Amino acid sequence: MLNIFRSGYTLNKIKQFSFVVEYVYLAFICILIIRNYKTSAMDFGMYMPLLINISIVLLYSIVIYHSGREKEPTKKELFMRIVYLFFAGKLLVETQNPSVQIILVLPTVIMALRYRLKYTILTVLVTTLVVLISEKLYHQYEFDYLIIFISFVWVIGLLVNASVEVERKMLEEREKLQEKEKLAAIGKMAAGIVHEVRNPLATIKGFVQLLDKYNTVKDADILKRYLEMIDKEVDRMNNLLKDFLQFARPAKPKLAFCNINETILDINVLLEAQCMNKCIDMELLLAPDMPVILCDNNQMKQVIVNIALNAIDAMMHNQNRKMIVRTAFDQNNVHVQIEDSGIGMSEEQVRSIFNPFYTTKENGTGLGLSVCYSIIENHRGRIEVKSLPNQGTVFIITIPRHN
Repeated sequence: MLNIFRSGYTLNKIKQFSFVVEYVYLAFICILIIRNYKTSAMDFGMYMPLLINISIVLLYSIVIYHSGREKEPTKKELFMRIVYLFFAGKLLVETQNPSVQIILVLPTVIMALRYRLKYTILTVLVTTLVVLISEKLYHQYEFDYLIIFISFVWVIGLLVNASVEVERKMLEEREKLQEKEKLAAIGKMAAGIVHEVRNPLATIKGFVQLLDKYNTVKDADILKRYLEMIDKEVDRMNNLLKDFLQFARPAKPKLAFCNINETILDINVLLEAQCMNKCIDMELLLAPDMPVILCDNNQMKQVIVNIALNAIDAMMHNQNRKMIVRTAFDQNNVHVQIEDSGIGMSEEQVRSIFNPFYTTKENGTGLGLSVCYSIIENHRGRIEVKSLPNQGTVFIITIPRHN
């Protein structure tokens, strides 16, 4: 079992495994309750032990259903686990079969899988107490068996906890690293906003100064040109801030059943017009019998249009200009592939294109693809990029069919 923790299992996978162990433990105790129950009359009093046992099992089930999701167990969970451990010990003694007493190890394994060392030790101590009390009352165990069994509970609990503790510390280190990267990204984003906003502000200030200088000149053309430039720079700042807000606080998808082929056909007129103006050959290869998926149709249009327009821009300096939009699906996902014959990208550019404020365009904000990435991520999907310099680029959008 220890190999589980050395084979790349995440802490969440380990916790899921602990729930499996929990339900095995619970099922085994239920089997013991049924086997130990013997009725000899229809008197209600004969059913009371069974009703009490079932009530304890149900209460324990409710508690464990709401437990195991936090880093520390609640007092209610600890209390129920201790009570249930004594209850399980009593049932196991009544079976008068020492070979099945190994089930008492499972509570220790569960605590070791989920929580820190002190809770494992607490569970082992309670288990030891249960075994000693059972021996005192029923004299069922041989001394050698008693020592071996208690030692086994301690060893297995400490070994499992030590193995999980390694994964837990690695997770904490990853969280610290992610926090540092997040702070660094925030700092970079702040610097990017300042840089992007400063340029239009400087332009606006320059034209305002020119207007002030020529305020006595009644030249309508000059005034109109300056005012148009100011209006253009204000729009640029507004678009930048709008993109940033959409990146920082992406709208929650308004999910509805959509056919991705129909979504692409809805924006096909726009894409064809752009391609015709730029002398680009566009081809649609839509898979027949496309299944519907749960998605935000408008957000999907936004993502596809953004990536397609980037593809069009990437082909402006090429003689061979062709863009292919194709769809496909498999058992689990729906795929949209946008392929261009543009200038392509280096490996470093591919790694950076989804970073906020990263752009290779002269007038780009560097937030368009970041927003696309956030939208697809909110749909539990992913975007893959394949590109080589001077060999074009392929964007593959994958959305789960069962979201």
